[in-house]
Amino acid sequence: MRSFSHLLLASLLLVSISSCSVGPRYTAPATVTPKSFRFGSKKPALSLGDLEWRSVFRDAALRSLIEDALAANQDLAAAAARVLQAQAQFQIAKAKLWPSIGAGADYTYTDINRPVDSTPGRLPIPSEFDHRSAGLGISLLSYEADFWGKIRNASDAARARFCASQEAQRQVQVGLIAGLATGYLTLRELDAELGIARRTLTARKKSLELVTTRQKGGQVALTDVKQAQVLVAETEAAITQIEKGIGQLENQLSALAGRAPGSIRRGSGLSSSLVATAPAGLPSDILRRRPDLAAAELNLIAATADIGVAQAQLLPSFTLTASAGLRSKEFSDLFTNPSRLWQIGPGVSVPIFAGGRLLAALRGSKAVHAEAEARYRQSVITALQDVSNALIDQQTSTRYAAAQNKVVTARSEALTLIRQNYENGTTSYLEVLYNDQQLFAAELTAVRAQLDTLTARVDLYRSLGGGWK
Repeated sequence: MRSFSHLLLASLLLVSISSCSVGPRYTAPATVTPKSFRFGSKKPALSLGDLEWRSVFRDAALRSLIEDALAANQDLAAAAARVLQAQAQFQIAKAKLWPSIGAGADYTYTDINRPVDSTPGRLPIPSEFDHRSAGLGISLLSYEADFWGKIRNASDAARARFCASQEAQRQVQVGLIAGLATGYLTLRELDAELGIARRTLTARKKSLELVTTRQKGGQVALTDVKQAQVLVAETEAAITQIEKGIGQLENQLSALAGRAPGSIRRGSGLSSSLVATAPAGLPSDILRRRPDLAAAELNLIAATADIGVAQAQLLPSFTLTASAGLRSKEFSDLFTNPSRLWQIGPGVSVPIFAGGRLLAALRGSKAVHAEAEARYRQSVITALQDVSNALIDQQTSTRYAAAQNKVVTARSEALTLIRQNYENGTTSYLEVLYNDQQLFAAELTAVRAQLDTLTARVDLYRSLGGGWK
């Protein structure tokens, strides 16, 4: 047994010393990144994307909604399951680096009965005899020496895909949080629209009462009453549509949170839902922060290792099988020296003809690598575009919202003056009708512009890779 152990260890050591890996070494592709973003910081600074999501979203109801979604969202649960699948595949690939050892024991007993040979002149043959055999052993089932690094490359590829699945899970979380935040802010904006519409309806009903009274007194025509009724009906219709949008959006947010359709708890208003804006940081920072970029690079690493696996398939493979054990007629003799046995058998397999399959597999792995590299480069370009677009959106939407607030102020003041003129009989009701409609539209546009400034900040946070911390 000692000589067997020495021989087995020597064989494994010889293989490990003489092995050499084939295949390309991974080098990160060069990417062109600007020194700074348009409307972005010119110097290194803490980026909005570095903040934990709980620090970005200040609304308690929104934070609670996100926490529920992280615990119950089924897309996120599916992503977590894919991580476990990739982890299992990595463990399987890594296990092939080690010998597979088994153990066994057996015992047989044979009892044979046959007729007694009573032929004259022959010795009597026993009519019954038995045979016993006991065995105990271990075996190296079949160990493939990783002479060319095929198994190591396969393990590296599986590990990279496992890590890529983790980054993909983070990317799902980033998208989920951004989607919930945008949906919740839109819900609060619809609440504001509903409030504007209800206030407008109250004002228009009062205006209808005034016009009706004046028409009964013969001061205005019946057409003024009809026009006032149109304004009231239009506002009621608008309220119905807004309420429909609120209900459907609540159902959508409930589904994202893993709940049955239902109402969504509200927190603070639009203006206090998010933390004040923070700098975007430098373009080079997103390469280390965005999960989708990390996943794309890890897939490229896996594709690089796959080339090594395909190249090793063209070369001879070396295997080693061995076994050692004890065998005896009786259990009492099982551990005596004469019952010991062992065997060891190295083997080699050389690919000679496979119909071009192995070369085609190598070409295919190189093509997959080229695709993965192109996808990585495009992912970087897309990420830079996302951040730049979000910064532009944030800057322009802020200015647009400020301008729209001025429009609302001017429209409101104009309507007040025109109503006074109408009551004094110096202008027609058409002027009141037109300016009332314009004010209602301006108020709705203003609250939507405020939403745009906030969703632009959420989109910037998402594009910077924020949300998975």
